[in-house]
Amino acid sequence: MTSQFLDETTFERVSENSWTGNLNKNWNIAGIPNGGYLLAVVLRAMQEQVGIKTLLSVNAHYLRPGVSGEEGRVESLILREGSSISTSIASLIQRGKTSMQVVAAFGELKKPANAFPRIQIEPPFMPPPEECAKRSAENQGVELSIQKRVDVRVAGMESDSDTSDLYGWIKFSDSAPVDSLGLALFSDAFPPSIFSKLGRVGWVPTVEITVQVRNLPKAGWIMGHFFTDDLQNGSMIETGRLWDSEGCLVAQSRQLALIKQTSEN
Repeated sequence: MTSQFLDETTFERVSENSWTGNLNKNWNIAGIPNGGYLLAVVLRAMQEQVGIKTLLSVNAHYLRPGVSGEEGRVESLILREGSSISTSIASLIQRGKTSMQVVAAFGELKKPANAFPRIQIEPPFMPPPEECAKRSAENQGVELSIQKRVDVRVAGMESDSDTSDLYGWIKFSDSAPVDSLGLALFSDAFPPSIFSKLGRVGWVPTVEITVQVRNLPKAGWIMGHFFTDDLQNGSMIETGRLWDSEGCLVAQSRQLALIKQTSEN
């Protein structure tokens, strides 16, 4: 089976350092390409350039929104190609302007010969996906074309004076396997955790995000916990964690995002 995620994040390579293609509308939120989707497009080109290694860590800055249905160009440069880790820097360019800047490290997730003691954050308890509510445009207050590509189930939302939490499950709608780039996408594909405190606030655009991939996931649903513990000056800082179907921590993330309230709020 062909993966929609692979097909729609792969641009055509036109030179040693350049790729071109159209951004697909099926990953939109409120008519704008999801930030995790844009990140995956850039990472796909970077990954090809360094030799299809696993994403280990990425930091991305969003300079302006992407434009779906229009051509974009990825320009990538390898900063250092090592025996275990290669680091690259890349840009996504549309309409003659840079939309985002990305620095990423690729390598292999190898187990050490002499096993170190393992410290891992255990997953929270939550009901199975079939007992959880599907993410909906009605609940979020914006159009969600991304629902065609990503199946998100919200297990619970909690809020107190210190944090705002969201728990849930995620997988590709076509049940394609999740690789390291898929984990980067999933780290920015859940509803914002701040919804449990503020209610329906519409679009929450990412300004900057960092994702670290810790393990490659086993097949099945991915479990997520995202929480906001810093909300001020019209922006939020959100921390995210993803576990695979066997409870193994597979990725962590942290992002700065803006709160763009709709007219209904």
